[in-house]
Amino acid sequence: MLSVDSETEARTGHTQQSPHRILFLGLISSIILLGILRSGIATRLDSLDIDEAYHIVAGVSYVRHGDYRLNPEHPPLVKLWVGAFLPQSAFRLPPFKPMADKVEERRFANNVVYLQNDPDAVQQRARIAMFVLNGLLLFGLALAVWRLFHPVLAIGTIAFLVIDPTVAAHMPMVLTDLPLTLLASTAVLLSFYAFRTWRSRDLIVAAVVLGLAFGAKHSAPVVLAGTGLLGTAMALRDKRGRDRLRHLGKVLGVLAIAWIVLWSLYRFRFNESPAGIDLFNRPLAEKIADVNSAPLRSTVSLMSKFHVLPRAYLWGLADIIRAGVEGRVYSIYFWNRYYVRKTPFYFFPGLIFFKLPVGLIVLSIIGVLLVSRGRIPADWIPGLVVMLGLSFLLLVMLAIGNSSYAGIRHALPIFPTIAILGLSRFPKQSSEDRPFYASRWCWH
Repeated sequence: MLSVDSETEARTGHTQQSPHRILFLGLISSIILLGILRSGIATRLDSLDIDEAYHIVAGVSYVRHGDYRLNPEHPPLVKLWVGAFLPQSAFRLPPFKPMADKVEERRFANNVVYLQNDPDAVQQRARIAMFVLNGLLLFGLALAVWRLFHPVLAIGTIAFLVIDPTVAAHMPMVLTDLPLTLLASTAVLLSFYAFRTWRSRDLIVAAVVLGLAFGAKHSAPVVLAGTGLLGTAMALRDKRGRDRLRHLGKVLGVLAIAWIVLWSLYRFRFNESPAGIDLFNRPLAEKIADVNSAPLRSTVSLMSKFHVLPRAYLWGLADIIRAGVEGRVYSIYFWNRYYVRKTPFYFFPGLIFFKLPVGLIVLSIIGVLLVSRGRIPADWIPGLVVMLGLSFLLLVMLAIGNSSYAGIRHALPIFPTIAILGLSRFPKQSSEDRPFYASRWCWH
């Protein structure tokens, strides 16, 4: 028997819910635009971060010359985006010269931005580029939350994030942390949905977003591995062996497409330069040799030997293993103790607690209590468990690593989960209990 809404749709040929869908999309867009405005006003007097000039010059070289020798410490997604906003008429890039190690390379990048160009004009264009990028990624995350949970929860999650001062401070910055945060959460949510439907279009969308996360920062392989484990677990739940094999093949397909997306960001070229020779500030072989762990060193060497990933990506992977996992010779003072080349396991949870505004912390604690007492729609539980699993996996990696030198920005990928938990008290009913908000209304 058809509902009133279904009968109306069948009679008129179109859904009655379209105005409401437009309303919610408009609300999400308005919140993001207000967040960008607030961030722009709050950060209008900020200078370039120590890494931004480095990323900007590298991005321009990637776009104009297809040369990835500069700043291989990070994958190219954000740098390519910003480089596209700086045409030759707005940014002068001098010819490269041989550079030995990172100090000289940074000196070259700073000279280009601050002495050979107008740094204020460069920063203004870069800020616009990042506001656009992060605005789009916030919108994508909202759609993913909407898709899996509820439109009101999507709006609340985005509002939570743009209110947070750490997120707002990162929105205009040419850094990889916030884009990775938004892409990782979106990829996991979409992947979970795709592994429930096993539809080709859902799997392809999830794979592309996962590939973009792969190209945003070197911590994304953790998300990639977690997504693979999630897909495998969901495929093995099938009772029929034939379905299990088919679904496992689809999981491999998602990972393969993500891998292809990463290669596309490097123009499907293994070498960092069209010249096809080692042009890094430190040769790749020496960079890999810097890794202390023999198993990790051998793994990166084998990936280089068999061209599993582009050379520039592997250079950065070796760098992050050496600096972020094994640890730099940096000291931190945390809770009345000094730590040298070691990060206590409670460092990042403590940092998150102290960085989040009190009101958002209270919301999150209430959300956790409601989840633990079963006071939220039952069909939300699996998605929340997946997000909590992602956050737990990232926190474990942070706990066993030594990346405290970067502060809260390395813990940013935890924030979307906190936002979703904090708003999970609204609304009280399941999306299936409210036809107005049903997922089929949202997307079909």
